[in-house]
Amino acid sequence: PPPAAPPPSSDFSLDFADLPPPPQPSAPVAPAAAPVPAPAAPVDVSASFGEVDFGEPAPAPAKAAADDLEFDPLSAPKPADDLEADLSAPLPPPKPAAAVDGLEMLSFIDDTAKNEKGAKAGPKKRFHIRRRSGKTFGPFEEGVIVKMLEDGQLLGNEDVSESNDNWVPIGTVPAFQAAIQKLMESPTSDAAPAAAEPEARRTENTAEAMERLKQLYEGRMAAVTIVDRRADELKFKKRLPFLIGGAVLVVLIAAGASLGLTRYGAFGLKLLLPAKVAPGSPQFTQLQKAREALAHDTFKSYTEARDTAQAILRAKEFPEVRAVWCQAVFFLDRRYAAAKPDELNTARRELENIRLLGEKHPEVVKALAGDALSANRPDDARLVLEDAVVRHPKDTELKLLLAEAWVARNQADRAIQTLEQVVQQNADSAKALHMLGRLYQQRAETLRNAGKNDESKKAALKAQELFEKALAADPEHVISAVELAAIQLLVDRDVDAGTAALEKALDEKSRALMGPAEIARARALNGAALAMKFQVKEAVAEFEQAVKLDPGSVFAKAQLGRIYIQQREFAKAVPLFKEASQKEPSNLDYVEGYLTALIGAGKMQDALTVLQTANGQFPDTPKIAYLDARVNDALDNTKKAEDNYLRAIKGDPTLAEANLNLARLYLRLKRLPEARQQLESALEKAPQSADVNAGMGELLLDENKLEEANQAFLKSAELDPTLPDAHLGLSITALRQGRVEDAEKAITQALELDPNLKGGYLQKGLVLFAQNKLDAAIEALEQAKKNEPSNAKINIHIGEVKLAKNDLAGAEAALLAALTQEPRNHEANFFLSRVKSKRAEHTQAIESMRSALDANPDDPVYHYYMGLIYRDAKKVAEAMAEWNEAIRLNPQFADAIEALGQAHLERGEFDQAIEQFRAALAVDPKRARLYGAIGDAYFMAEQWTEAIKSFRQALQADNSLTYVYYKIGRALEQSGKSREAIDWYRKATEVEPDNPSPWYYLAYLQKQRSQRKEAIAAFKSYLERRPDAPDKREIEDEIYDLEHGN
Repeated sequence: PPPAAPPPSSDFSLDFADLPPPPQPSAPVAPAAAPVPAPAAPVDVSASFGEVDFGEPAPAPAKAAADDLEFDPLSAPKPADDLEADLSAPLPPPKPAAAVDGLEMLSFIDDTAKNEKGAKAGPKKRFHIRRRSGKTFGPFEEGVIVKMLEDGQLLGNEDVSESNDNWVPIGTVPAFQAAIQKLMESPTSDAAPAAAEPEARRTENTAEAMERLKQLYEGRMAAVTIVDRRADELKFKKRLPFLIGGAVLVVLIAAGASLGLTRYGAFGLKLLLPAKVAPGSPQFTQLQKAREALAHDTFKSYTEARDTAQAILRAKEFPEVRAVWCQAVFFLDRRYAAAKPDELNTARRELENIRLLGEKHPEVVKALAGDALSANRPDDARLVLEDAVVRHPKDTELKLLLAEAWVARNQADRAIQTLEQVVQQNADSAKALHMLGRLYQQRAETLRNAGKNDESKKAALKAQELFEKALAADPEHVISAVELAAIQLLVDRDVDAGTAALEKALDEKSRALMGPAEIARARALNGAALAMKFQVKEAVAEFEQAVKLDPGSVFAKAQLGRIYIQQREFAKAVPLFKEASQKEPSNLDYVEGYLTALIGAGKMQDALTVLQTANGQFPDTPKIAYLDARVNDALDNTKKAEDNYLRAIKGDPTLAEANLNLARLYLRLKRLPEARQQLESALEKAPQSADVNAGMGELLLDENKLEEANQAFLKSAELDPTLPDAHLGLSITALRQGRVEDAEKAITQALELDPNLKGGYLQKGLVLFAQNKLDAAIEALEQAKKNEPSNAKINIHIGEVKLAKNDLAGAEAALLAALTQEPRNHEANFFLSRVKSKRAEHTQAIESMRSALDANPDDPVYHYYMGLIYRDAKKVAEAMAEWNEAIRLNPQFADAIEALGQAHLERGEFDQAIEQFRAALAVDPKRARLYGAIGDAYFMAEQWTEAIKSFRQALQADNSLTYVYYKIGRALEQSGKSREAIDWYRKATEVEPDNPSPWYYLAYLQKQRSQRKEAIAAFKSYLERRPDAPDKREIEDEIYDLEHGN
């Protein structure tokens, strides 16, 4: 029996689009039935008539656009008396009143609506449909659209929308997905049985068809001629699959041939059958060798991997080999900046070709990730790697690349977690161990910057352990030896161990394994080791060579900058630290170096700008508080500097630098107890710091504890022989102790180390002054003035030296300049008072000295000189009071004791004078002249024996005190020993031939002894040596008398 006929609505289902697309080959549309020759025959009139909905009531009618209809809107129906209805052709447009806006209905809508009439009433979804050509129609209910899909009237590539605004692909609507899937799986359209429908199909339900025609024409039906062209359509539909198939075949052949111009090759053979390296072939062996080279993680191995892969590719292009080649190129680029530009460009172009292996192929993923990491696109690398790691859990290289992506995203914890998984999987992976060590090394630096020193040391110890394991796993992994040396040198300060590691890394064999950047880092570390050995010139040479090897090496430039700072060449250090801090803004050591260089170079505005940026980047960091204090200290913002130093110390109790610089601030403010507290704390934290020991020496100098100060400076110089401050301190201490030669050696060495040493030329001038080289001293002090023009102390000492040269005008000018800089400077007033005193301007001298004593009342030297001024002003009582005060302040002040004894002597208070002279000798036994002063006191007290004894003691203590010869002669003469007296007078004239006094007393004694000739000669010698003698006439009379026998 013939197959059952499908629903009537499928017979005349027409598509009213402008040009319907050809049906899919897998689901061709069945041709329509042949037309019926006579109206008397039963026909099926359930055709689609434009936008008339025979199902549920249509929405409110609206004027339809003319272009919504797929027939000629100008055609009109036949006259009523001779109507011919072509049931297979589109119906003419309905009356405007009956039009429904935006609707386009198909012939099966009635049946679908009838089937749904019994459904439960309620709101239903309706969808507008948009074809690829932009044609829109609808809305239709879900069931209607499903039916259209089943019948092949919709192809499944349309868009739908409930609101006619937001369009989505029809396949995304769950209600239509099953119908689309069925349409794609069906080999032929369900409409095909319509080609064999029986004659009964055309004869049933004539009354219903007529009723629909009546509805269509609204009762205006007369004679109707039915024209059925379904037979023609059926023939066309039968041919349609063959036509479509042929067209598709032609298109496929053309498309396949055109693919030969693309990376897929003709007919996509490269995609379908990509070239693969056959296992066991020589190329396969070379490929494995290239992969192993990538895992070795050295510059040499990456170069070998690239070259090996390139050798295979010269013979034939294999996508898998090209992927390994790309990986090697990207490694060379991001690790060593050693990939050539044309290699990088080729690698990036070939990424599209290697995708033929498949987007998820592990080698493709590695190459894509390598490109993303080289181009600083870590997110892209992470996206492709995370999925690949899950799919290939045993591929350690994928995990290593993922860890690298985490590092680039500043997610160190995730990177450590990933690398630890690799190490668990492969404990002998030097590459993984080294990467993990670097992360712990960086963590140690971060913790140190944050003031967490204990945690920093633990992280550094972990890094050291990992580097050692990496070297044990692969002795050729030289970069691990370099980083191990970095920890030993920069963290442990173990110069010997670090140097040994670097010697191994820098031998000829090891250098061949490293790239230029790695060799540069090794040489920079070697420079740091040399600097720690105080071989500064050799260190600078190593740093400069490192920068030549790797111009972008931030580490090498920063280390060179530190050397320049040590040498006080701040201008050279500024650009180096500026670049370093900009490239690595998170490195607080570089920020500190930059600020130190700016402060030293006097670029305070730049320092403030850098400080502001650092405060924002490292909020509440103790080291930043310390740097803030340094800047404000240099700007003389004393209070703010002090507060920030204290804040830094509180935040990081181990920060000895903060204690040291705060102590120096207190020293400048003469707050010695507070300075001592800070320096003791700094010494407790850093007992082996040369700077801290030098700071303690400065404090001891201010406390006048010269021997202790000398020991502190000696230790500082021992810890760091290149520290100029230590040698400067040794010079100052030696000068105050009277060791002028030692002072000269120390200051010479200090200035050799740092020609611009603050206070260096000032000290050199003082040493030359002590050597009585006054002109050279002034020259040195003038150089000091050029170096430190705002230092009032330099002008003070220029005035002091010029005072010694008796250049009173020059001295006064220099001292007044100092007082202009510092009006209350007591030293300037002190020396100015001495200038005034020397000019016999006693009143002004006393006023200046009082100003000095008001500012510094406890200085015994000031009281001593005030006594001298009073003495010169003939105010002996006031002078003696000042000397007594000086002795009270310093009982060991021999000059004051001697001056007081001399005052007693001049006042005839011989016992008190002798007592003071003996006290001065007890303090300073080298003062042999005091024996002569004691002899003078005894002589004036007419105690001749004691006087002679004291004079002889003076000669025994210092045989250069020849002036006592004639005094011994005087004492002997007074004691009645004329002959002995004459002998001593003659000795006196021999050792002091220009001294007139011995001749004077010898002449009178010889006259008494009737030695006329000798007496005349002696008197004449006296007058020769003292031609303006007040007793000249008397002496001439004596000579006349002796010559004439009187």
